[in-house]
Amino acid sequence: MRRPAAVERGDVQSQRLNLPPLWLAVCAMTAAITVAFGVSRWIDHFTSDPNAEDFSLHVVAADVGISHGWSHIYDLDLMKVTSIALTGKPIDTTHVFMAPPPSAWMVVPLAGLPVPTGYAIWTLINLAALIAAWWLIWKPNERLSGSRLARVTVLLVSLAIWPMHYQFWLGQWVVASLALLAVSWWLLQRDRQVLAGIVLAVPFFLKPQLMLLLPVALLVSGRWKPVAAFAVTGAVIGALTALSLGWSGISSWLSIVAQIKADRFQGPLTYSVIFGQGWLATGIEVTLGVAALILAWYRRERLDLVFALGLVGSTASATYLHEDDIAILVLAAWILLLSRPSRPQQVWLIVGIAAAQFIAIGQPIPMLLWEPGWIALLGLEPFLKRLDVRRSAGREPASTLGEPAAP
Repeated sequence: MRRPAAVERGDVQSQRLNLPPLWLAVCAMTAAITVAFGVSRWIDHFTSDPNAEDFSLHVVAADVGISHGWSHIYDLDLMKVTSIALTGKPIDTTHVFMAPPPSAWMVVPLAGLPVPTGYAIWTLINLAALIAAWWLIWKPNERLSGSRLARVTVLLVSLAIWPMHYQFWLGQWVVASLALLAVSWWLLQRDRQVLAGIVLAVPFFLKPQLMLLLPVALLVSGRWKPVAAFAVTGAVIGALTALSLGWSGISSWLSIVAQIKADRFQGPLTYSVIFGQGWLATGIEVTLGVAALILAWYRRERLDLVFALGLVGSTASATYLHEDDIAILVLAAWILLLSRPSRPQQVWLIVGIAAAQFIAIGQPIPMLLWEPGWIALLGLEPFLKRLDVRRSAGREPASTLGEPAAP
């Protein structure tokens, strides 16, 4: 017996209601294809040149520390000899290990392996850390974060943007920092402020330029407990670092830092790209950092805005920043998205994705223009959200406002 047409139409309508929005499906598919392309590109890179540039530098430093003592990890001659022994080629004198010693300590367990094997393991560790950080941020907030497909799409887009792909390509430490900062955020949300501050200190000694202003943003917002724990933990790690290096090691480290800072090509994501090295670029960077901190104080009741302003203020004010470092802003975007941001904020995040992709073709200016805009919009976010609510209320049918509906 044929079912009534009305019933069939109802079934079709129900099936349609179970489908995700077209825009979300398109975003998920596009991001998935981009990620697949990135994985293919990484595999090709691994098979053709498995000695990843930045990862191998950290392994070289760790090997020097193990073999010759940690006070020698910034010795250029030892770096060159060790690099030839491990990778078959010397290091470039403009591309040397200059990160804080704890970042070399982290790869000691991998230092005894062939560099390609260690690189592959480090990549898998980073991928697992990124997924764990995404789960940590989004899983406890399922009711706020939308459908499962929406959450997976956020992860796929995060993996698809060029700075994230490039950090995996290089075997960098950005994801390690991001994961630790995600743990610190998770602890702050649960009012475990001392633990949050302890965790916050660790990424500071991996890549300080990624979160230099975050402790300051927390402090000006009135959250002194995590900052105090950060300071104590940082003092302990700093003392261990100084003891491991000694005066000669510290002198070698400062010499390398000065050498790299003098190279104008070592800050491709700083304002020196536009204005050159000098007072103008420095003035803009300082101004953006101060603006982010002022807005963190002004919006101190919103931890998500304080945290995001601390991160984007750090990258915008950095005098040393590379293409992959921008990937740290993924965490700020995740945290902000949990609050169901305003329409202008959502649009600006989409613009940010496009700006990040321009970095792939050697165009950093869109990102350098986007960062100040995001700092401003983060400060305006509560106001923009109220405007959205008013507009939505204005579009409600009259009957929902207690007035008779129009015939």
